[in-house]
Amino acid sequence: MNQPVQISVRKLDSGGPVALAISEVRGHLDGNDRVLILIHGYDNSFSDALGSYNAFLDRLGTNFPTYIGQVAEFFWPGDFPLRVISVLSYPNQIEPAIESAQRLSVYLGNLKGARNGPMEIDLVGHSLGCRVVLELIALWTGGIPPNIRLKTVALMAAAVLVRHVEQGGQLRAAARLSDNTLVLHSEGDPVLHWAFPLGETAARESFFPTAVGRFGGPLQTWKQHFPMATAAGKTYGHGSYWPGEESSNAVIAALGGAPPRTVVEKGALENFPSLVNSIPSRSTPVRVLAEQPAFA
Repeated sequence: MNQPVQISVRKLDSGGPVALAISEVRGHLDGNDRVLILIHGYDNSFSDALGSYNAFLDRLGTNFPTYIGQVAEFFWPGDFPLRVISVLSYPNQIEPAIESAQRLSVYLGNLKGARNGPMEIDLVGHSLGCRVVLELIALWTGGIPPNIRLKTVALMAAAVLVRHVEQGGQLRAAARLSDNTLVLHSEGDPVLHWAFPLGETAARESFFPTAVGRFGGPLQTWKQHFPMATAAGKTYGHGSYWPGEESSNAVIAALGGAPPRTVVEKGALENFPSLVNSIPSRSTPVRVLAEQPAFA
């Protein structure tokens, strides 16, 4: 797998305004036929996001070594330099998420694949990064740029209002644009259970709403949706997704890697041993000759 290209609308390691244009570090995306873009969530500094991406990419490299796309790590200012203030500043991070999606759309609209052909785009978002993903796609619902082929969209612990993706919701068309959308969710996520409704109420987007990332709703919207839990049955917390084996395997399968063989009741993805193949045996009749008397 190639070294990830870092694309950013950050001006600082933590917090700060959204930059006017995307900057590239460690390479360029132009000229790649397939690009996988990772988008971190709320309250992540640059170093926090980088650690999350590294954890996910370690599993991608191990479990999908034949993946040939170019990975891009996207960084946006969804935090505040002081950690205590950052945790409480969620209502102020929705607008930067929307602005970051706008910058990303302009940037991607100027790229092309190899030999000036189209570029296939896969998107994996976490938490409020899923809002960035859907706001980006919403800009394409009137027509995807001719140089872009939208492929897999994976939303992990999505800090997105269910009502925004329901029938008539402002992000409904965006949620339905890809033919291969995966939603990973956990009702045991304390951030989406407690903090998200409070933050969205403070932001005046809704009154104590439910996040997509809790129950995966509305379920009929997505091609695939899985509740996340470890093999031991413990439901995922908000920070479990980037490093998690079950979530990584689900995303890898959506990207075209070898899928896990089954999904257990609580959502953990397991590989059960293959059944031993057996070929039915058929007995062959044996002809027994009567003993002949010996000649003297």
